[in-house]
Amino acid sequence: MRLYSSLEEGDLRIVKCQKGSVMAEMLVALSIVMMMVSLLLPQTVLIMQERKNIQIRYKAFVLLKKEAALYMYENEAKQQKEKVINGNVYYTYWGGNEVCAMWKDVKGKMMEQCFYAGEKMN
Repeated sequence: MRLYSSLEEGDLRIVKCQKGSVMAEMLVALSIVMMMVSLLLPQTVLIMQERKNIQIRYKAFVLLKKEAALYMYENEAKQQKEKVINGNVYYTYWGGNEVCAMWKDVKGKMMEQCFYAGEKMN
């Protein structure tokens, strides 16, 4: 109460009005923050999904290189295989001199990537 003892009656009304304006400012700031979150959150989720898809595609490429090396240098037969890496199922198959892999991405879409193996090295 010491704060208000030096104020006159007209000044006290100004302080009461400022309490309401502080509440309005807080509501405006909160609405701006919520709007920014609602704009940035979907984009962040999309970026994270694409990042995971890039990791999955890279693992498929490594698998293709390994299959091609096994065929070319270890004389392994061309055959269809199913391999699970970090919970993702990769199917590899041969078409001519290309080894191809199929898998499902984060959204469940079937993806395919091929790698040219070349001729066997004896």
